[in-house]
Amino acid sequence: LHYGVTEVPVKDRYPHYTIDQAIDFLDDHRINGGGDPWCCCMSFSEPNEALVVSRETIDRYDLDTIDLPANRTDDHSGKPALYRRQKEISREVSDDEWRMARACYYGRITELDLQLGRLIDWLAESKQLDNTIIVVTSDHGRYVGAHGFDAHNCGAYEEIYRIPMIVAGPGIAQGAESQALVQFPDLGPTLIELAGAEPIETLDFRSFAEALRKPEAADAFQTAYAEYHGTRFPLCQRILWEGDWKFVFNGFDYDELYDLKNDPGELTNLAALPEHRERVDRMMAGIWKRVRDSGDRTILESHYYSMRFGVVGPNLAGSD
Repeated sequence: LHYGVTEVPVKDRYPHYTIDQAIDFLDDHRINGGGDPWCCCMSFSEPNEALVVSRETIDRYDLDTIDLPANRTDDHSGKPALYRRQKEISREVSDDEWRMARACYYGRITELDLQLGRLIDWLAESKQLDNTIIVVTSDHGRYVGAHGFDAHNCGAYEEIYRIPMIVAGPGIAQGAESQALVQFPDLGPTLIELAGAEPIETLDFRSFAEALRKPEAADAFQTAYAEYHGTRFPLCQRILWEGDWKFVFNGFDYDELYDLKNDPGELTNLAALPEHRERVDRMMAGIWKRVRDSGDRTILESHYYSMRFGVVGPNLAGSD
């Protein structure tokens, strides 16, 4: 668990430099671009790895007000053994240490927010804000104590996969919150549609522009699929969401089923209960259909023994 405070001011840290470079790029395009459309993508490592914040930022937080995740005491019973091993890494971290780490985590996000505000101010001053689509999101979340974990590459819990996405721009509902389940590949066709360009015909992703214009259209986006093939250890996972239900296929251990409405902390794995067998079978088939339809060779040609035997194979998806 790597967290701490630095005396280096926010203006001298990497995110500030990144925004400086973005503003320079956009200013050059404004002057020399001839009015052509532009796209600018900025990537930040914060708050992914070391949770080190500037003194001026951490002083804004009262540690006594930092809540700890209710599921931090999860013992991971009835779940993959790898989860229990992962929790052992952080077993000596105290509540006070988790609280400070979370304050630093929030602080890094605060520092990013400050820098993005500089960019938005520049867009307004250059009279481009009203004609710019802004997307703020992340590739994954981080536990910082949830389920007793710190890392982000173990488990398919919501803290990692259900990440926020902020989209603003012309034609997009202002101040609205949507529970639509959308995925990274969906961003491409969405931005293309919002920009009024020729759409891409594909089965792999779809535009959610309508859900941005009309939040009530979120009902059409209630299923999602994700895949993860591990890092340095066997951790092959495919995840399917159907409304409030979530199923995790684990190619290495127990599968997982969670009722997110009644168990948002994902403490109770329902996959092995007989009363949920029909749902498990249906969602397993849904996963294998997506594996097959997307040509997911990493799993179709896998050497994992559990994928070569039993009722977990791609034939579950049927032939339609």
